[in-house]
This record gives sequence, C-alpha cells and structure tokens, in this order.
Amino acid sequence: MKTNSSELESAPLGAETVSGGEATTQARLAPQDLLALAMRQHNANAPGSTVLLSVALQRSDRIQALAQEPHTRQVFTEISRRVEAMLRSGDRYCFVSPDEIWVLLCNLPNEELAELAGRTLRESLLRPVIARHDDGETSRVTLRPVVGGAWSPSGKLAEALVLVREAGEACRRAQRTDDNVMISRVDSSAATMRRNMLEAEVREALNRNELDVYFQPQIDVISGRCVAAEALVRWIRPGKGPVAAALIASLCEERGMMGQLTQFVLNTSLRHASLWKSQGIDVSVAINLSAVTLLDNTFPAMVGQALETWNVPAHRLMLELTESSIVENEAHAIDFMTQLRKHGCRLSIDDFGTGYSSFSYLKQFPLSELKIDQSFVRDILTEPADRKIVKALVDLAHTFGLQALAEGVENVAVLNELAALGCDRAQGYHFAKALDPRKFAYWFRRRSGTDATAEASHDLSVEGAEAESR
Repeated sequence: MKTNSSELESAPLGAETVSGGEATTQARLAPQDLLALAMRQHNANAPGSTVLLSVALQRSDRIQALAQEPHTRQVFTEISRRVEAMLRSGDRYCFVSPDEIWVLLCNLPNEELAELAGRTLRESLLRPVIARHDDGETSRVTLRPVVGGAWSPSGKLAEALVLVREAGEACRRAQRTDDNVMISRVDSSAATMRRNMLEAEVREALNRNELDVYFQPQIDVISGRCVAAEALVRWIRPGKGPVAAALIASLCEERGMMGQLTQFVLNTSLRHASLWKSQGIDVSVAINLSAVTLLDNTFPAMVGQALETWNVPAHRLMLELTESSIVENEAHAIDFMTQLRKHGCRLSIDDFGTGYSSFSYLKQFPLSELKIDQSFVRDILTEPADRKIVKALVDLAHTFGLQALAEGVENVAVLNELAALGCDRAQGYHFAKALDPRKFAYWFRRRSGTDATAEASHDLSVEGAEAESR
C-alpha cells in the first residue's frame, strides 16, 4: 500500500512518538469500557468508519509479565506511552492482557488508513524497551507485535463483539504473513460475496488439481548440501494473478477444505520426492500442518498410505506444527504426534520462540526438529539480544536431541554466524526462493555440481527476493 504525504499527515497514527514523560491514562480504558464505547458508536450510527485493532505483543519477557515482576511495570508504561503518543483525541485503547492490546479508532475515511494505522503502530512497538531492575541491572525486552484489524465502513457499523471476533481472527491470520499486519473488512455483504466466490474457485481448483506446490531448499550448515525442501502452496488465480498462501490456508480452515488441501500437498510432495530420488536427488520434504489437521484422527493413516503409495521412506517426511496449534489441546497433540511417529516420519515445531515456548513441549512431544523463526534470525548481526536468543534456542534443541533449523537466512554473513552458533540447518533467500519442482531439480543439480559454499543459486535467489517483494 502506498500513501502520499498529505494522507500521512491526516492519518490517525503519526510516524513519530513523543519522548520522555510518564504515560497518561486518559485514552486507556478497561476492556469492558472500550467495548461499551464501540457499542455506543454502533447504536449512534456514527458517520465515520470504525476500526478495532487487536495487537499481540509477543513479548520476550512474557513469563515475567504474567508473573507481574517489578521491572515489567516499566515495560507496560513504555508500551502505553508509545500507543498514546499515536492516538487522536477520540481514540481509545485497553490492555486485554500483559501481551495483548485493543485499539479503537473512530471516523476513519477509508480502509487504507486503517492499514496505515496498524503498520505505523507496529513500527513504533518494534523498538526494544530497556527496563531497569531494583539491583541496577537492565534488561532488553523485545516486542514482536502482530496487528489484526476489523474495519467497519461508514453506515454499516458492526456490533462490538463482532469487531472483537473479526480483529482477533485477522490477528491470527497476520501471524502467517511476512509483515504481520492484516485488516479485515466487516461490512458485509460485499466482503462475504467476494469470499464466497473465492471459496468456490479454491474448491474447484482443488477438485481439478490446479494448485501448485513449490519447494524451498533447506541446507545443512556444515556441509552446504541441500538435504530437504519445505513444501509451500502456490496458486495463480485464472485471469486474476497469484493468491497469497496464507489466504488460501485461512479460507480452507474456515470453509472445511483443509483436509482436502493437506491431502493434496502431502501426495504432491511425496510424488515429487519419489521422482527426484529416481533422478539421484535424495532430499526430505517438509509439510506444514494446520491446527485443524491436528484434530483429524484419520490423518496418521492417510500419511501411512501416502508413504506406501509413493514408496518414500518415512524418515524422509517432516511434518511441521506450530506452537499455538499444539498448546490448544496438549493431550490430543501428544497422541496425534505419537501416531505419526509410529509410521516413522519426523516432526518439527515451526516458528519456535514466537509463541508459548515451553521446555515441557520438547520433553513431552516426540520431536525431531526445532525451527527458529526468521524474526530472530534476520537481525542476529546487529541485535545482540536476537543473537543470544538464537544461541539459546540452538543449545536448547541440542539438549533435547533435536536438530535446529533457522529460517530467513538472506546473506552469507548471517549463515556464517549461524554456523558459529552451532545451528544445524538453514533456509532462506540466500539459497533460493520457493521453486517449482522443475526449477528445484535444476537448482539442486547446479548446487551439487559446484563447490558447496559457492553462490550456485545466486540468480534464483535474487529473482526470488525480487518476486516476493512484489
């Protein structure tokens, strides 16, 4: 989204924050009072549009914040100051929990400004907070905010609880995007119609096997060899261009198509793995599983059948689950993962460190890999705190007998740093973007035919970075 300077000057959230001073509280409400204000806006049929932003802070000191340790009050105060410095006089916010904020913005003229508000707020909160302890020591608290918003157009104000539900769902979807911001339009009829049309097209594309699966290489850090590839869904909507993978996934979860989508990705990935093996390309494939799949008791049997159909050794299949999906029902997750391990496939926790991050998961679950989120990896050369986090996660993985894989590796300097920290595997644009099966095979042969540390994939990497940025 591009915004000109005049729009930015009139936006509800400015680009600069006020420095110094204590946070004021006139804009801060209790959650129930903020909902009551939203309801009054609805009942009054206010002339402007209303936005509710749900901000998941993902604090690095989450445990201390929940325990209400003394220094966390300073962090709380600084977060409040940053939010208040960016609000207009009629805007309000509340803390739902130590790591979640709701922000109510009224009378916004268009959806683009709602998105600008979310992005600007996120940028302000990204800056680390330095807290001083009673003993004089300081600690650096990192915030990794994810912003979801529900935008209700003028004349069609949604009820408060509808805004909360839609903003929360948008926040969950935003976690799957690169920029971690997503605004959902609440109005409805038009938005619902568009989503229904897209559902029909996705369903038809699935039935006709018109979706594609691309593969992003995963590299052994020490040897430089490509040892695996992550499977990622791609779809070019006929006559309308590419559709974001996160949108496809959220739609399939919402409309009951996730089982069909997962089965398609599983069989397509194993089919290519089998073909590659016959061509001398011996790599594992990694597949992301949805929280919905975690509740499908038939899935382990589906995996066993697919492995047999395509004659792929079970240890060549890595199944990735996110932290948030397994904490929702730990007992069921343990049983689900145990069933999968009986088939011989391997299991990974994706985006480790961004959610609940408990040592107990590593002890209880039959895991093979811990995947370190790219938000920690990208700045390990410039942010000492991120380097310490990555080092701690690598050591943690090794303590529990797991391999550590780092995402978001974009240059050789980061790769070398990961090697120094003992990381086992890496993936990112430094090696290649996600490639279609033919290009992946070509890329693999090129890399295998040159020195392992050479930039054999340079042209594809640059092409990928430019394509993804578009």
